[in-house]
Amino acid sequence: MAKPNSSKTKGAGKPVPAVRKRSISTWLLRNGILLVIGYILISKIPTVNPIYGWLKESYLKSNMSLIRQYPTATYSQKMSMKLGADYNYIIWLRDNTPEDAVIYYPSGGDFRAGHPTIPQNPFNGKLIDKLTVVRALYPRKVVTEEEYGKTSWSQKITHVAIVNGKNLDKLPYPVSEDYVTGVLPVKQPVQPSTNPQ
Repeated sequence: MAKPNSSKTKGAGKPVPAVRKRSISTWLLRNGILLVIGYILISKIPTVNPIYGWLKESYLKSNMSLIRQYPTATYSQKMSMKLGADYNYIIWLRDNTPEDAVIYYPSGGDFRAGHPTIPQNPFNGKLIDKLTVVRALYPRKVVTEEEYGKTSWSQKITHVAIVNGKNLDKLPYPVSEDYVTGVLPVKQPVQPSTNPQ
């Protein structure tokens, strides 16, 4: 009695299909076609969606020129040069508030409004979205104008960010109109007594 060939049959005597090898030319042809299709799609995307054109022509080129111009600058220095006063203000807020602070953050209109005593507004309103601010200020909590009075965190605000003299009305104590930019605690700081007892 002859033994069944184990390489051709498996289990209950069913033959195993032979594995067909692909030729190199088939592989090259298929991958070449996919490469051409990918190139066409990528080259047409900037015309379909203008944001990709801005990303390539403006954002990436400006980043590369900044990197070439200041190769030894730190990340924070590069961001400060690129984003200006908006970035510096967020970092200043981070450094001048406790980690458990709940900060009322100004709106885009507050950043762009300007102040009568400042001839040129240093802010451009680029960093007004909450996601950017939350990342920079973490673990501090951020409450925006849209959330004010509507969320549970808006009842727990400990600090109010002041930009261009805006948001002084969010504080329960009077503040001079000359206070233009900074951050103030909601609880009025205790003033030392000047009268000896």
